[in-house]
Amino acid sequence: MVKHIMKWCVGVFVGFVLVYGAWVGIAMTRSATISVDYVAKLNETASAVPEEDRAWPIYRDASIALKEHEMPSSVFYDNDLEEPEWPSEEGWAYFETWLQEHIDTLALVRTGANKDGLGLILQGRVQEEDKELWPAQFASQNDEPYDGSVLSILLPQLAEMRQMTKLLACDAKSAAFTGDAERCLLDIESMLFIGTHMREHPFLISDLLCFSMYGLAFKTIGEILEHVPTLFSQQQFAQLERTLIHLDDSLGLRLIGERYLMYDLLQRVYTDNGNGDGNIIPLESGQMLQEAEFSTGDSSVTSLTPALFAPIIDVFASSRKELREEYDRRMDIMEQYIGVPLYELMALPNAFGEQLHEAPSSTIDPYFLVNLLMPALDQAILQGEYTRAKRDATLATLYAAQVFNKTGEWPTDLASAGVVDAWSGAPFLIKMKNGSPVLYSVGSNQTDNGGEHRKDAQKWSAVSTGDWVLWPSPE
Repeated sequence: MVKHIMKWCVGVFVGFVLVYGAWVGIAMTRSATISVDYVAKLNETASAVPEEDRAWPIYRDASIALKEHEMPSSVFYDNDLEEPEWPSEEGWAYFETWLQEHIDTLALVRTGANKDGLGLILQGRVQEEDKELWPAQFASQNDEPYDGSVLSILLPQLAEMRQMTKLLACDAKSAAFTGDAERCLLDIESMLFIGTHMREHPFLISDLLCFSMYGLAFKTIGEILEHVPTLFSQQQFAQLERTLIHLDDSLGLRLIGERYLMYDLLQRVYTDNGNGDGNIIPLESGQMLQEAEFSTGDSSVTSLTPALFAPIIDVFASSRKELREEYDRRMDIMEQYIGVPLYELMALPNAFGEQLHEAPSSTIDPYFLVNLLMPALDQAILQGEYTRAKRDATLATLYAAQVFNKTGEWPTDLASAGVVDAWSGAPFLIKMKNGSPVLYSVGSNQTDNGGEHRKDAQKWSAVSTGDWVLWPSPE
């Protein structure tokens, strides 16, 4: 009897192994159908820019020049000096020397900034025409052809554009210090235009860096008005106001690039049954998951090939269609918050900061890919609204400076500035302290604390005990 049972168990086990092995073998034969070129879709705007209107060839030359004479940041550390913020401060001579080395570079950057578009076609390889700018990356490329995946796209241009914006910020302050309002205004507008060029490709990182560049421009304007409030003429104030107002369309976060990344990944690691569904492809998914681990820095991603686990994954993991629907569901939830003012977000019954990102536990997690590639969108959306708040505060500051220039007195309220505090929906507040104006927001606690600055007042928190002082900068 025992022998009979043992034989039956062995038979069942052998049958299971054979079926499992056959299942694995069939899974190994699966292949992907690349039906949509998502890289081309990401490059649609850049491709539509006529050759003569593309800024990138000009930016490339400027970036090469900037690498030959880099920003003198280390010199301050070496000489135990604080990095100066204004030309009258100790150490600014180093920046002035740097600016003199880049007179021609500045002209190039301004020319590029006034072009209609960036016109850079993104790929997963450094192109021949860019090898002088990125020689190490170009030399390290092997002979394998680019696979055309969104995950492989390179974005080295963002760092170069950031350096150009820093150069312009230094020159704008230098121009303001010497009373050259025209050059100063041109530099500020060029900073903003470069930020907008960053948004030509709808990636989350592109938008966030654009917001950072806008923030640098707003900070530069604030510093200039703090030191030289009478620099600009009435016409120049009006021109700068128009430029800032026209940023409205560029202050909203976009998630289309992240969607394309997921859609492209799904079409490469799943089969296609013709109806938007399919099963995982073991060999492709193993390679893609390792690339995702490298690009996201997520050490929880296993480097083992899913081939041996294909039957288990087929049974327990979500299908291609289910993953896409779940990803779209989460993205749709977050998209409804984009562009909503901070004071309205604070009033929502459900906590806006609730994370939709869950830490992936294993490759048989039903929504493993979604959890792996779902960015922390709540903080990204807040960065967009913080940037909008700073833009509006800059417009309020321009208004206050114009009142001062006309009357010799700072305004007592900002109701006529045409903008409102993002944390309250009411006009920004202004208060005289020691004979100088302080422009501020009530901050996240939505309470007027008399312009007493607290660094955490701009953060998504109701525990701050102070205000968000926006101008002059308290930091």
